[in-house]
Amino acid sequence: MKQITFYQQELTCVKQVKYLGVILDSKLNWNPHVDAKCQKAITAFYQLCRTTGNTWGYSPKVVHWLYTVVIRPMLSYAAVVTGLVD
Repeated sequence: MKQITFYQQELTCVKQVKYLGVILDSKLNWNPHVDAKCQKAITAFYQLCRTTGNTWGYSPKVVHWLYTVVIRPMLSYAAVVTGLVD
């Protein structure tokens, strides 16, 4: 394969790149991006669950609000670009 130069710098081909928080791979497969966002949301969800309990912690209303404000935007970031929403 012929090397591409840009401003006297040789560019290397990589399998995936993260640009503006979106993971793009060489075949425009969105699985790496979706997996990374799901893992980040799961981690945030478990951290949120640790702060709540049956006898202490936040009320269900506050937990729902935190889900709406924190977790849902994590999952929906760049969803329009990936084609995951209608």
